[in-house]
Amino acid sequence: MRYVVVGLHAAGRSACQWLRKASPAAEIIGVDPSPLPVYSRPLISYVLAGEMAPPGMGVADDDFWNRLGVSVLADKAVGLEAGHGRLLLKSGQELAYDRLLLACGARPRPVETAGDAAGEVCFFRGRRDLDKVLARVRPGGTAAVLGGGLVGFKLTMGLLKRGMQVTLIVTSPRPLSLNVDAYVGQWVGERLQNTPGVTLLTSTSVTSIDTGTDKPLRLALDSGAALDVDLVAAGKGVLPNTGWLADSGLECDYGVLADAFLRSSDERVYVAGDLAQAPDIVHGDRRTNAVWPVAVEQGRVAALNMAGLRAEYAGSLAMNAIPVFGSRMISVGLVNPSLTRGCDFVDVGTPRGSYLKLVFREERLVGAVGLDAPPRLGELAFAVKRGLRRRDIPAGWLANVQNAAPLAAPGGALVGNARFG
Repeated sequence: MRYVVVGLHAAGRSACQWLRKASPAAEIIGVDPSPLPVYSRPLISYVLAGEMAPPGMGVADDDFWNRLGVSVLADKAVGLEAGHGRLLLKSGQELAYDRLLLACGARPRPVETAGDAAGEVCFFRGRRDLDKVLARVRPGGTAAVLGGGLVGFKLTMGLLKRGMQVTLIVTSPRPLSLNVDAYVGQWVGERLQNTPGVTLLTSTSVTSIDTGTDKPLRLALDSGAALDVDLVAAGKGVLPNTGWLADSGLECDYGVLADAFLRSSDERVYVAGDLAQAPDIVHGDRRTNAVWPVAVEQGRVAALNMAGLRAEYAGSLAMNAIPVFGSRMISVGLVNPSLTRGCDFVDVGTPRGSYLKLVFREERLVGAVGLDAPPRLGELAFAVKRGLRRRDIPAGWLANVQNAAPLAAPGGALVGNARFG
């Protein structure tokens, strides 16, 4: 049996490990154009902030793959003939497979703006993006960050620690509008506005980026103002890498469509990670969730199914946990105000200075957002995945959170605890 895995980051690396466990004697070939060692993409924000040296990002070097018995090809997949079981590589090589996993991720969403210097925008997706940003960092210089999501926030704080003055430009009325509720978004916005070295511009868009005079770049804003900066960096989300699959015969929508076993429309081809448009727990349809834990879990499930061990995927779930201004922000499931219309909300009694809101749809927990709230992200995610019913949460716990027992209960009828069913 020959397994081929395209992409060796979170989903692909997880899949290779589980394939080897499930098929000790199988041939496993990994294909990835990036040089070894494989690194953890989420760690680039820590390197930008000066909290970690670049070598610390590495998670899988040559020895790792050798011990696992995986042959690594430093090549790029450029085509797929699914009907013939052939993967086409940039080098011209054709690679046959018995089972194929597509885990080649996503690319930064482009910035659509005019101007002769629009191509100078830096992104913040991987190590090459990090190198490009660092090459333009100037202590005492100025930077513009486009995008008020989690990546834009991390860029802003990292550049600030590098000694730059940062203007964060957000098209929505508040930062993190897609990741948290209005309360937490406003809380983050107020602290950004009060942070020395940061200027927050909300409900604002960039209309053009041109070559500057006093500074390398000049941004024109829809407010009529202009901004001169040394660096422009964008964090406006990602797009699945599906372009090279146009003639593959696979069924694609936003990403590559996957069933409950992470199998594509071709029975020999599986998908995992940011490329996979797979079942979603709270939405009930197929979506992409470009977060690290989802990619790792999808890699595991896809590998087991590739090896013939039937493993149904429970579904993906959006979740995030990051430090913000000395607090711990968590969000899981449905919290975006545009997606929670018609839901019921419960503000939980938390210790002074903290905040936790639970989101219910048809009396089942579908989301949660908090600041320094006692339950950990994993416990909240567990409760959402299990479909915790509102009536099964003890009133005393809602009034005063002591621990996560009502959320982390394994199921069944429990005295003084929660039940899942």
